[in-house]
Amino acid sequence: MVHESSMHGALGSSSWELPSRATTFDVAARDYCSERIMAHEYLDAPDVLREKVRLLASMIQNARHLLALTGAGISTSAGIDDYASKAKSASLTAAGKPLLKDWKAARPTMAHHCLAAMHDAGFLKHWINQNHDSLPQKAGYPQHALNEIHGSLHDPANPIVPYEGSLRDDLFDWMDEWRAKNDLCLAIGTSLSGFNVDSVAEVAVQHRRLVIINLQQTPYDDGCALRIFAKADEVLQMLATELQLTPKPLDHEYMPQLADGAYIAEDVMRVPFDAHGMPCNDPKRMVVWDLRVGQRLRLTGGPYEGDVGTVMEKNAEGHYRIRFCESMNKTFNVALRPFSLWLGSWWLQQATHGRGLTPGGRIPFVNVQLAE
Repeated sequence: MVHESSMHGALGSSSWELPSRATTFDVAARDYCSERIMAHEYLDAPDVLREKVRLLASMIQNARHLLALTGAGISTSAGIDDYASKAKSASLTAAGKPLLKDWKAARPTMAHHCLAAMHDAGFLKHWINQNHDSLPQKAGYPQHALNEIHGSLHDPANPIVPYEGSLRDDLFDWMDEWRAKNDLCLAIGTSLSGFNVDSVAEVAVQHRRLVIINLQQTPYDDGCALRIFAKADEVLQMLATELQLTPKPLDHEYMPQLADGAYIAEDVMRVPFDAHGMPCNDPKRMVVWDLRVGQRLRLTGGPYEGDVGTVMEKNAEGHYRIRFCESMNKTFNVALRPFSLWLGSWWLQQATHGRGLTPGGRIPFVNVQLAE
């Protein structure tokens, strides 16, 4: 039996029709969640969905510190596998769609573009993304307002964090800041079932400021302010219309905009940071980023902090591949096999405008000759 409080939220109307079950599964949504929640998917009736989106738009217009908290469900329509889901093959968002073998080739969904438009319009202040796919940045969302808490495919100083790994301290502190700071939290496409980041939703639901957009039920449905059962792309496109926003088209190609005076030569630019990668206002101590093929870079953070890699290529999208051949496992003091990490093109805009990974934080690397 389902209840209005968990299917509509505390602000929902008792007159609303309950969502219907669209898919039925015989497995739990996640096998690592302490509370067994089946993977069934639900959909709100069209008229109820419209009412919920109108209510959400009003809540957003009254919020001062709107936060987005997203999981795998926001990217499955881009062809990215929700590897944690136990019912992904028949999910409404993924069924019948080819999966990308290389996530770095993925393109942003409508949901990503709508969230980027919400930030541009001043509604969305911060985004905590559990995914590694860099789709927010490709949609034009700025890196300095994005916490990739579980790592990134395009930040060599913040690589993907394995299940047994540790979160970066600065990113955890940043998450903690927004856990307390937000006055409205949109949890989109996340099962909220077992990770540290779920504490953001836990606090939000205690203060009746959590909105959940997800096809499957979650442990925080009871007591959330508003519960929406629909695809993320559909909800956010409707929301953009309610907020009178015009998201960029799906074929939009992101192009970094360097700060005035930063350009020196192709792949060479001035950045207002010192030789250790920290923000710097002294022109005499500011360094240059040289990303031409063959240049050597030293990482300033993450599990490979201090390791030196070589720029191997710049691909067609403007991202840089960096090869590491002399890295060590710091726990066991053994040499690692050579591996490559990528730097997203948006970091050129981020760094030349004086922004690091977090407010006041480091840039991902410095050139070796400038650090020694």
